[in-house]
Amino acid sequence: MPTTKLMDSFIVSARKYRPLKWTDVIGQEHVAHTLKNALAKGQIAHAFLFCGPRGVGKTTCARILAKVLNCTNPSADWEPCNSCDNCRAFMENASFNIFELDAASNNSVEDIRELVEQVRYQPQAGKYKIYIVDEVHMLSTQAFNAFLKTLEEPPPYAKFILATTEKHKIIPTILSRCQIYDFRRIQEKDIVFQLEKICKQESIQAEEEALHLIAQKADGALRDALSIFDRIKSFSDKSILYKDVVENLNVLDYDYFFKFSDAFLTENVEAALILLNQLMALGFDPEIVLEGMASHFRNLMIVKEPKLQNLFEGSDGLRKKYIQQAEACRLSDLINWLDLVHESDVNLIRSRNKRLHIEIVLIKICYSSRKKTELNLVDGPQKEMAGTPLGSTVSKTEQTIGDNPAVVKKVSIAASQIMKDPFKIPKLGNLDTLKQKIEADEKQKQEKLIEFTEENFLEFWEACKRNEKSASFKVMLNSTQVKWDTHTITILTGSSIVRDSIRMELKLDEKIRNTFSTKNISCKIEIDPELAALEEKKVIKKLSANEKWEMMVASNPKIADLKEVFSLKMDED
Repeated sequence: MPTTKLMDSFIVSARKYRPLKWTDVIGQEHVAHTLKNALAKGQIAHAFLFCGPRGVGKTTCARILAKVLNCTNPSADWEPCNSCDNCRAFMENASFNIFELDAASNNSVEDIRELVEQVRYQPQAGKYKIYIVDEVHMLSTQAFNAFLKTLEEPPPYAKFILATTEKHKIIPTILSRCQIYDFRRIQEKDIVFQLEKICKQESIQAEEEALHLIAQKADGALRDALSIFDRIKSFSDKSILYKDVVENLNVLDYDYFFKFSDAFLTENVEAALILLNQLMALGFDPEIVLEGMASHFRNLMIVKEPKLQNLFEGSDGLRKKYIQQAEACRLSDLINWLDLVHESDVNLIRSRNKRLHIEIVLIKICYSSRKKTELNLVDGPQKEMAGTPLGSTVSKTEQTIGDNPAVVKKVSIAASQIMKDPFKIPKLGNLDTLKQKIEADEKQKQEKLIEFTEENFLEFWEACKRNEKSASFKVMLNSTQVKWDTHTITILTGSSIVRDSIRMELKLDEKIRNTFSTKNISCKIEIDPELAALEEKKVIKKLSANEKWEMMVASNPKIADLKEVFSLKMDED
């Protein structure tokens, strides 16, 4: 019996700590500020549409707005008093003027017609009759159409607040009749702030890193974060520890990725493969490992640049740990690692042996700095060698680099040993150098282009006809006429066959782009009525037998010898 009483009295945190005022709303301050200004100016629309991901406060803001509209004693900054009869009636689900409709289960034409019928009657208490329609995108097309007229011209006492997670499914005629408010995903720091406030109210000791992990797992939805919070709270009672969150949510501990990075920096393939085996034994898929590894490398790259450190989402203790490891990494290596992980993630779906696929990636990352090490040895000592995982031979050799020929020879031997390493992986090279080369090639290409004038185009067109190898197609091209304009070329022909052949064979658009410097040149191929009429008037002359024979001999003189050998005679027409 006592257990039953506890179960009956329990309220999930998402309901227990649902905001009752605008000041309690987390992460949607832009919406709250706009609505409060509209209330202050008395410019309240008759229909609102709240759009955004799940669990970010759409229905909560709709309820607060509904309370304020009927509140008899709102504050100076338009907060509901939550103590007048109208506010209390709504909070106790006993209001006769505020109606909540779930469109997911009431999506038929009959349901909407019933709602429209209710709108005709004035409110019993309060100033407005307010309808909150949740998941409005679930309404059928017929239901939307039945709702249009009422939504466009409702009675002055009627207000509609629609909420949806899929704005693109709502027909444009509904969108045009509503004031649209876009709700954002709630930032991780805001979710952590709310969880810390709840922990303080309930006297729960929580580790900051544990709350950050809950916020990260919630993916911008405060309701999801509170659901996870309840789950962890049930497991650990009055304390929320990081290890408990990791165990219950089955997420990858960031310590694994710090160990992976240490293995990569020291070229310790064995350690990397053993770590992967441990994660696979715990049931983590290769996709999750690659995703976490990419996120880890991204965080290392961000904290390495002071101006980007505010993009890092995590506790201060975790930030310090990332900064400490980032100091041992070169930015070029981090970019290379990210590139390898991204490429592997893209190709993973096509791999039959996913475990082998990710093992190869780990080996590549371990030895990805070998080529750079070899270049460092040949070019001389580097100013910044922190975090470079060199072998013992390389380290000793590098320290003795100088003008001594014997030392240079020693360096060459070390470099040749690295060159023979079976795990040497080629790198893409410096991105800035590659970018400069591409820009130089593009500039050189642009310098070769000519101005788009009538004279230049006619020369271009004649060259196209001269370079055509097919005799029949060359005849087709010679039968055309060309009109030139500032940005337009029109090729006129009298036959649809010629028109289609030019489109398929000549590839004019590509040739024009590679020849002229002028941009946005359009090329048209049209049938000219006059040329078409001339084609129809052409009379194909009927050749005589002698004329046909002469044409055959002209094309192949050996036919004449064949006639004499076999004493052939020619029939007369």
